[in-house]
Amino acid sequence: MHQVNWDNLRYVFMVANKGSIAAAARVLGVNRTTVLRRINAFQDSLNCRIFVRSESGYVLTPEAEKMINAAREVENTLFDMQREIVGRELKLEGEVRATTTDSFVVSLLGPHLASFQKKHPYIVVNLLSSNSVLDLNRRDADVAIRPTKSPDPNLIGHRLCDLEFGVYAAPDFINHQDKDNIFNLNWVGLDDSFAGTQILNWYRSEIKPESVTMRCDSFVTLKVAAENGLGLALLPHFLGDSSDKLIRLDAPTEELTTGLWILTHPDLVRSARVHAFISHFTEALSV
Repeated sequence: MHQVNWDNLRYVFMVANKGSIAAAARVLGVNRTTVLRRINAFQDSLNCRIFVRSESGYVLTPEAEKMINAAREVENTLFDMQREIVGRELKLEGEVRATTTDSFVVSLLGPHLASFQKKHPYIVVNLLSSNSVLDLNRRDADVAIRPTKSPDPNLIGHRLCDLEFGVYAAPDFINHQDKDNIFNLNWVGLDDSFAGTQILNWYRSEIKPESVTMRCDSFVTLKVAAENGLGLALLPHFLGDSSDKLIRLDAPTEELTTGLWILTHPDLVRSARVHAFISHFTEALSV
């Protein structure tokens, strides 16, 4: 009887969830070759085909779907047990896995991470800075600090503050341009890793594709590109206003205002170290 390689199986899960090798690789933080190698190893170990290619992406074969769904149920049971165990821990020590974006790390979180470490020297923060949205239900992280208009109803947390956006440019760039219609100028934009977000939808509705000189997978990279005169950029105020190389332009962006949330799974609220982390950053970031 073949044994299931659970490490390879998580790559299968991710491709099945995301529908593509590239999307799965981004979430897992590896390259496409690694994902393909893991998928092929899993198929070879079972001597059966797991996926078929279609116009919409990678789809589980009918034979594989039943097996994968059963494996998901087993994995979900293990995750539930793991969360319950962590949730019962009462000591202010151990690891807290927190996920947030690189923009918040660069502009907001540094001093508060330092003060948290001084307050709780036996808690180690494992900070996962990525624009990919990790799944707290599957224990990809314990706590998330994320912008969102509609948090996952299976999670609990607090809305910390509003995040507002604006259009920014380097003075040398904008001073040599016709400012009557900034939407006809060159822009630096976001790539498909932001697919489904209100920000990318705004870019696609307001900016002509031929006006985009560069695409980025991070607001931090977007800021650097704008600072060096590659074009206009849509940035959160906390990031754009902190730059002495950018000016904010008058542009209608109120519709993009969203909430900054700190979130965790209900099973983890009883964990002393998770509770300490949430309390500290709720107090530090709430407005």
